[in-house]
Amino acid sequence: MIDRARSELKSNRRAAAIRPSATLAISARAGELRAAGKEVLNFSAGEPNFQPPPAVAAAVREFVQSSPVHYAPVAGLPELRELAAAELREVHDHEFGRAEVMVNCGAKHSLANLFLVTLEPGDEVVILAPYWVSYPEMVRLGGGVTRVVEATVEHGWRVQPEALAAALGPKTRYVVINSPCNPTGAGYTAADLQALYDVIEACAPQAWLVCDDIYRKLVYGGFTHASAFRALAGRSDRIILVDGVSKSYAMTGYRIGFLVAPPQIISAACRIQGQMTSGAATPSQYAAIAALRDPNREQAVTGMRDVFERRRALSLDALAAIPGVCVHPPEGAFYVFVDVRAFIGEGRELADDVALAAFLLETKLVATVPGSAFGAPGHLRISYATSDEALREGFSRIRAALAGFSNP
Repeated sequence: MIDRARSELKSNRRAAAIRPSATLAISARAGELRAAGKEVLNFSAGEPNFQPPPAVAAAVREFVQSSPVHYAPVAGLPELRELAAAELREVHDHEFGRAEVMVNCGAKHSLANLFLVTLEPGDEVVILAPYWVSYPEMVRLGGGVTRVVEATVEHGWRVQPEALAAALGPKTRYVVINSPCNPTGAGYTAADLQALYDVIEACAPQAWLVCDDIYRKLVYGGFTHASAFRALAGRSDRIILVDGVSKSYAMTGYRIGFLVAPPQIISAACRIQGQMTSGAATPSQYAAIAALRDPNREQAVTGMRDVFERRRALSLDALAAIPGVCVHPPEGAFYVFVDVRAFIGEGRELADDVALAAFLLETKLVATVPGSAFGAPGHLRISYATSDEALREGFSRIRAALAGFSNP
């Protein structure tokens, strides 16, 4: 007789250690409410609500109608790798060749591949909080250990050198910098990068920088994205880039990201990718080629950025009119990171930011993401990648909800 207790199929420890994505979980619940006929305003989405450049859809239609859709090379179509290398050479004033560029199923996949093929047990990865929700989980999946360094709003959500120095040591393999940052929108200047690298040289000279530049084209208020290669020219080539077309070209669902690393790392990542996904979807790669070849692509990006800048201003004005909330103006991305600690905590109706996010979703049908998911309890991330009308209505609902609590 089969012992069903012993034969039951269970997930392993690795799976148990990985937490679900909070942003995807919120979006899924918002979808359930919409399916039930509720008018949900989704401020949790991390994707532009724009169409990609016009050439993208035309290229995909032409490809799928005229050619069989076969596997692409594991590292990506040669033309796409060349185009990505060319764009990044211009951005970073650094020589990249095709051998240093790999196409992945989104920037998330690029990071996961990197950690899987380079981390050894006990290697430490320093991430800067507030951080994107997937960083700690991907480090854990790769067998590494996360060291979190907290930024504060007093410094514009930028980690200070002395705080970084305290987290560095002989086991540090990477320091991950996301600029502009998800969730805060904080951007690091060239001077900031130089100051941070000073302490890396002093405290962990073996460490590499991982620059997550996925939001680099979406900057506002005169802020200019700083390239680490330019900022550290002549000082370090120990820099790995993660980039892609998802945010800049409104192509999140196409799932195309780029990993830029030394050829031996790209080769190792290809071995992993070849056994897991075989590579990114071929039609999506042709879509990315069309985006990068489109002579009008920068006009499309500029138009989207201008709309986001207007929505950023709308969001900041609406939040300024809500007593008790605080927010630092973001330099980039398309989020505001809102301090809501005045409305939660001991002695109040809602214990924490998770409870507040759930309250807003279930009672006011406004989907936000709790700051706890980003390593910053007491905050909410609100995406302004939605219409002006939705933002006005959503902030009106949030204000009404918070007015129902005792005055902060």
